[in-house]
Amino acid sequence: MSSSSGLCPQCGRELVVKHVGQRSFLGCSGYPDCEYTQGLREQSEIEPQPLGVPCPDCGSELQIKSGRYGLFVGCSNYPNCTFVAEADDDAEQQIACPECHKGKLIGKTSRRGTRFFACDQYPQCQYSLNYPPVNQACPKCQWPVLVEKRRNGVRYLQCPQKSCGYKQESV
Repeated sequence: MSSSSGLCPQCGRELVVKHVGQRSFLGCSGYPDCEYTQGLREQSEIEPQPLGVPCPDCGSELQIKSGRYGLFVGCSNYPNCTFVAEADDDAEQQIACPECHKGKLIGKTSRRGTRFFACDQYPQCQYSLNYPPVNQACPKCQWPVLVEKRRNGVRYLQCPQKSCGYKQESV
């Protein structure tokens, strides 16, 4: 999957966004003849661009902005409003927070770029998991969620409660 993003300064061909593992970068469409690459952080320094959509928190306009970890959507009324749009890739999997029972577990990315899952009611609830949650109660301790892990190509479900120790190989 790639999208157009300008011209290669070495050969003049089109630059495309390429993905290798968890790393994304701009690369020449003429690869392997031309091996020019450019990090996305280098080109992400943009001026905020209005989207014409109101902020759900304060009503000001949302903007595309560049930040420490790339492009994101945030409120134009910053610092008075700190709304930032979260990626909605976990929308189909609405799992209730087993700790506070008010929020939902959503996928987030840490400062180091690792994926984790946390309650959307943060900072009131600080429950988080390092593995994807599964909406299934533990048969041993009845904790409302299990986590999905993979080891040596085998997928299994495990209880996130350290005191429980439940683990089951999954199909």
